Amino acid sequence: MPSLPRHRRAAFLAASALTAAVTLAGPARAGDDEPSGLNYKAGALDLHLGVDAGLAYYGVKNAGNGTGSNSRTGERNGGRDWFEGFIAPKADASLDIGTGSLYGGLRIVGEATRGNGDAAADSTTSDQPSATALDNYFLGWKSGDSLSELGDDGLDLSVGRQDFSIGDGFLIQDGTIEGQKRGATILSPRVAFDRTAILRLNTAPVRADVFHLEGTVNQDRMRGGDAAATKLYGANVEWFGSTEGDKGRFEYDDRAWYVGGTAMHLYDADRGVAASRDGMNVFAARTGGALFSSLGDGFKDFGLYSEYAVERNNDAAAKLSAHAWYVEPQYTFSALPWTPRISYRYASFSGDNNSNDGTNHAWDSLYTAGGARGWGTWTQGEITGNYVVGNSNLNSQSVHLRAQPTDDLAVGVIYYMFDYDKKPSGVSDSSLMNEVNAYAEWATPVPGLNISGLVGAASSGKGRQQELAASSTDANDRTIWLGELILAYSF
Repeated sequence: MPSLPRHRRAAFLAASALTAAVTLAGPARAGDDEPSGLNYKAGALDLHLGVDAGLAYYGVKNAGNGTGSNSRTGERNGGRDWFEGFIAPKADASLDIGTGSLYGGLRIVGEATRGNGDAAADSTTSDQPSATALDNYFLGWKSGDSLSELGDDGLDLSVGRQDFSIGDGFLIQDGTIEGQKRGATILSPRVAFDRTAILRLNTAPVRADVFHLEGTVNQDRMRGGDAAATKLYGANVEWFGSTEGDKGRFEYDDRAWYVGGTAMHLYDADRGVAASRDGMNVFAARTGGALFSSLGDGFKDFGLYSEYAVERNNDAAAKLSAHAWYVEPQYTFSALPWTPRISYRYASFSGDNNSNDGTNHAWDSLYTAGGARGWGTWTQGEITGNYVVGNSNLNSQSVHLRAQPTDDLAVGVIYYMFDYDKKPSGVSDSSLMNEVNAYAEWATPVPGLNISGLVGAASSGKGRQQELAASSTDANDRTIWLGELILAYSF
């Protein structure tokens, strides 16, 4: 079977509209609007208390294109209906010390799955798991105006367990896998990396990150299904323009366009789980947004997102040569009602069907997740991306049409075509899945409450049918149907 995705979360990112609804950031910068929640100020000390919460219903029919979904008790279900929920109280504070400010934060997540569990081939949450754990805890220092040549908060150094992402999440977005005893495998509210040390140079028009990260791994809680315990360090540099002022120095969402590059070295990894990670080097280059807007008004509605990345490991016992890339042009019809936007993407993640050449060519999706650009970013298809295959040994095409009827409502349709990059043994056809998703997102009149819904259908290609037939005599050509409704709240 194809490898299952390990970082999902696209649905909740879309429902919450902004990633701030599920992440704990540092305290607000000077000039920012006051954050939601309870805010207290006593002299040089600022304190913020808040809570994030999510509740979702999922229903899947014809799981596995008819082959079903196995429960932990051994029972096989043709369809599944379940609920996921979480609540995450959080606190952060900052103290002005004259030469910048000290800051820190805490976030605790309680999460649960109810119903008969997720619809993967082997459901990880059919036993209705729940868990409560400390998610974020970090300390940091920001330069304020003490280094005026760098701009306000031009230097930011932090350590601890915290969130971190690069670009739109193609490589780095989510440091914690959900499911198993943790529950909430699709909402996936915990994303922090462990034992981090992050230096952010928040300058304009070029900014940079230097970082040390470890995945948050607990094989006991994940019943042996967690990612490989991995330690890595790297650097990321971006040349960018901001949508407003110079806010793009700090936040991805405030970058009108960008060109960037990343280099990482994974210096220690559990070879028993992922041998090729130990000693892996990763290099990537990317673009995003309205790159050509400076050429004139006619280019302001044209966007180009792309990335090319390679993974290399020359260790004889863990040799790796893999690559992944995508290109995604998009155009917004800003003069039309509802400002419709259309995009097309081709993405390729290398696979390996030759175990005898001594080199692994299968792309390791590392710490990708749903992605900062909402539905369809790196959870490719709410059915295929969550229950069928992850971003490895995969070539995908997608067409995405999105419109905004009102300031508070967005709707969209995404069509996907998936093929194997390298056909598995015994498979003669490269076609994997075809899928369509239709969604709506509503920012309700209740402050902080966002609701989204999605319906989807996915049919198996001839190649997937051949692969399924090798392990099951059940029907494998049925259309999988999905419905989901997500409520996201941040205070």
